[in-house]
Amino acid sequence: MRTPILLAAALCGAVLTTATSVSLAGPIFLTGHDPDFHAQDSAGAQDLLAAGLDFVTGGTYADAGSKFLWVESRIATPGGHRIGELGLGTIGLSLGTHYDRANGAELAAVDFADYTAVVVASSFGGLLSRAELDALIGLKPELTTFVNDGGGLLAMAQCYPCGANLLAGATDPILFGFVPVAVTSLGANPPFTVTAAGAAAPFNLTDADVNDPTHNSFGLVGGLQVLDTDTSGNAVTLAGIVRITDGGFESEVPEPGTLALLSAAVFGAAGAARRRTRA
Repeated sequence: MRTPILLAAALCGAVLTTATSVSLAGPIFLTGHDPDFHAQDSAGAQDLLAAGLDFVTGGTYADAGSKFLWVESRIATPGGHRIGELGLGTIGLSLGTHYDRANGAELAAVDFADYTAVVVASSFGGLLSRAELDALIGLKPELTTFVNDGGGLLAMAQCYPCGANLLAGATDPILFGFVPVAVTSLGANPPFTVTAAGAAAPFNLTDADVNDPTHNSFGLVGGLQVLDTDTSGNAVTLAGIVRITDGGFESEVPEPGTLALLSAAVFGAAGAARRRTRA
């Protein structure tokens, strides 16, 4: 049984002088963009994908032997879509060295504790299908425990109906149904503007990094910071180090520059807990 990473804030006591009561757990990065698709021909999308991976893995996403889990179907690629996994290759990552992968049928056999983060492909234009979304929703308790124990979670655009409707089924899908956010499907609504939080460390995003299309925006953001917005002011990318509770995300959001220190502290504690458990 893994030790909950509830003492990560204490490791950063020197910087959290005004937030000593915060219980910070896992890093979450949610975006309505689909950088897995656009990274295959856009330097800005490569930056966005790398920023999200860097945040949710505590800076270890490119380290050999420290793997994250990639979630995507391996169906034939419909028109208008690409294999999202190929976007990982554009930033120098390879299967088996930097990440493992699972589709909907394979998720039931996965132990999330083996990974630094769970990374979910986009449904448009990547290949996240209804099978993966429903499997993740079914594993919501396990994902919640994973995040609350210090694991990271990155999820990219989910929209319905859109594209080839990979999320279609007997009922309408619950977009991002494995985390407590409110989601609205959108058409591309550029230009997108990075917020002060998105421009600051550890994200260091620019408007050029987020000006590929988006496919959903977020209403409820809870304890997450908004990293970029569309022309109507809707939140498009969210991030934060939080606990997932029955009521949403639990966090008093620290200053943007503090997130990098918190992420490093969380993953240091999480890594120590995993090493103790395996020993």
